[in-house]
Amino acid sequence: MAKILGIGNAVLDTVLTVDRYPSEDQEVRAQKRHYQVGGNVNNSLYVLQQLGHETAICSTIATDPEAKLLHTGIQERGISCEYLQKFIQGRTPNSFVALNAHTGSRTIVHYRDLPEVSFEHFAKIEVENYDWLHFEGRNLENLPGMMNIAKTFLSHQPISLEVEKPREGIEELFSQSNLIIFSHHYANAKGFESGETLLVEIQKNSPNTNLVCTWGAKGVWFLPAGGKVSHIAAKKVHPIIDTLGAGDTFNAALIHKLLEKSSLEAACEYANELAASKIQKVGLDDILNTRVENRPIANIKNVTNARTTNIPMQGRHDIVLIKLNNEIKAYENNCPHQNVPLNEAYKIDVNPFENTMKCSVHDAFFKIEDGECIDGPCLGEHLTPVCIRVDDAGDIYLAE
Repeated sequence: MAKILGIGNAVLDTVLTVDRYPSEDQEVRAQKRHYQVGGNVNNSLYVLQQLGHETAICSTIATDPEAKLLHTGIQERGISCEYLQKFIQGRTPNSFVALNAHTGSRTIVHYRDLPEVSFEHFAKIEVENYDWLHFEGRNLENLPGMMNIAKTFLSHQPISLEVEKPREGIEELFSQSNLIIFSHHYANAKGFESGETLLVEIQKNSPNTNLVCTWGAKGVWFLPAGGKVSHIAAKKVHPIIDTLGAGDTFNAALIHKLLEKSSLEAACEYANELAASKIQKVGLDDILNTRVENRPIANIKNVTNARTTNIPMQGRHDIVLIKLNNEIKAYENNCPHQNVPLNEAYKIDVNPFENTMKCSVHDAFFKIEDGECIDGPCLGEHLTPVCIRVDDAGDIYLAE
C-alpha cells in the first residue's frame, strides 16, 4: 500500500440519464437523476483507494450547503480531507452531466466560482511523507511553485501530471514530471492527429519523462523515458453503459501498476483493461467488480407501438416495453395507484392514436411518452422509467 496525494479539483456532479441529448431549444425528460462527487483527481484517488492505497486530496471547498454534500462524499470514498482549503467566498463547483442511456456517452456543462488551491496552502503539506504526488494540469498561477516544492523535498517519489486541456505555460512544467498523461483533447488542440506524433514531439524537450496519451476508441500510445512509442488498441466493450470517469480510472490504474514497479507497457495494458471494464457499469463504486451480464432483454423486432411487451425479471418488477415514434420506451410494470402490475387483470390496453396505456386493474391511463397518469385514480403520478440502450443489431439491454 502506498500513500498518494492528489492535487486538483473536487466537484459535485448532477447526473441526468436521458434517452437522447436535446437539441437547442428542446426539452427532454430525464429517466433518472443522481448526485455524486467528481473531479478528475478526486475520481482517480477513489479508484486508487479501492486498489488498496491510502489517499489524500489537496483541493478547495466552499461553505455553501452543497459543500457539505461534497465533503461528506469525499470522506465516504475513504479519501483524506485533511488538506482541503476552505473559502467563504464562492460556491461549490458543479458539473451537470447528461448521460445518454443508449450509448453511455456523456455531455458535461461545468460551473465553477471558487478559487484554486493557493501556493501557501500547499507549501504547508509535508509532501515527503507521500509515495506519489499526482497533479491536475490546471491552476497555472500556483502549479509551477507547487511542483518546484515537490521536486525540492521529494528524494525518490514520482510526480505525475495529467494534461487534459491546453493551458498557457503548462509545457514549461513537463520536464519536472516523471509521468505525463495527455488526453486526445490536448493533442487535437495542439494540432496533432495521433498520440504517437504528440509524444515524439514532447520527448524532444522531456527525454527523461514517461509519456502516455489516451485516445478513447483509438486506444493509448505510450513512450517510456529514453524509449520508443508503442500503441495499445482500445478494448472492444459491449454494452457501453457509462463513460464518465473512465479516463480517471485509467490514470489511477496506471499509477497503481507503476507503484508496483511494472513496466510502462504493462501498466498501460492494465489501465486499458480497467478503464474498459469501468464503462460497463454506472459510477466508480466497487470498481474491481465490474463484470456485467451482456444479455439483451429483448430485440426491437419484438416491440411495436400497438401493444406492450412484458419482460419478466428476477428480483425486481417486470419491465414493459413499447415503441413510440421509432423510440423504445421502458417502464416498470407497476401501477403507482396500488403497486400492482398493469396487466394484473388482463393485458395492457394500448391506444396508438392517443399514445396511452391503460392499467387493467383500475383503468388508469398513462402517457407512453413519459409514463404520466392523465386519467384515473393516480392522476398526475408516473410510471417508473427503466434505463435501456439499443445496439446496432436492435438488441435491448438494461442500462442500470
